[in-house]
Amino acid sequence: MKTPVFFIGEKLSAVTRQWLQKQHVQYIEQPFFRIEYKKPNLSFFSTMTNTRKQWVITSVYAAHWLIRFHSQIGLGESDRLYCWSEKEAGILKDLNLPISISSYSNISDLAENVISQNQGDSVLFLRGDKLHSEITSVFSVFPLQYSEIEVYKNTPIEKFVSGIFDAYLFFSPSSIENFKASGNFTNQTSLILANENSTARAAWRVFDNKVYLSPEQEELSFVQDSIARWKKENI
Repeated sequence: MKTPVFFIGEKLSAVTRQWLQKQHVQYIEQPFFRIEYKKPNLSFFSTMTNTRKQWVITSVYAAHWLIRFHSQIGLGESDRLYCWSEKEAGILKDLNLPISISSYSNISDLAENVISQNQGDSVLFLRGDKLHSEITSVFSVFPLQYSEIEVYKNTPIEKFVSGIFDAYLFFSPSSIENFKASGNFTNQTSLILANENSTARAAWRVFDNKVYLSPEQEELSFVQDSIARWKKENI
């Protein structure tokens, strides 16, 4: 049997790469965007230093931003964190604050968690430069002290990928969108593997391939589960 070749739409960590190199597989890594973090507007955050806040975090990049700048922006002991998935929660756990995770990356569930626990708190949605109109529209109908803060910029990288792959691993909806925008097509018989619900929805929308939603969201676990799933279907 030939060695399978996997396309991975992200730059992997050293730990994941070391594990992959010990497996009987070939792979290429190709991120389709570059992340640029923004410095916090300290004058804005100084206006709510002594107030309780609810932080809405729907991407790992926003989570990393909060970890990096939490001491500068006045993250308080009474603040609460509301995450899109286990991925963000895993990054934020060292802040030792209560974390609520939405069910299956569901906007309504995320908003319900925030609204039901709001006691006049400021709601701060940390996002990238791409607008999240669905989240905005949900919160806009409630009398909340709601602010959206752009904390990073997602710059697409156009890259045409040649070759036929046995499976494609995607870590976010934006990586799928940028993969397609670069003029790439998947091999129709190959398996698409997605690490969370929103990524799987994007894959179902743009690909005709069979899509597998992995229960694993942490990077190494997702890669391990994806290879095991491919082997189960092909060996």
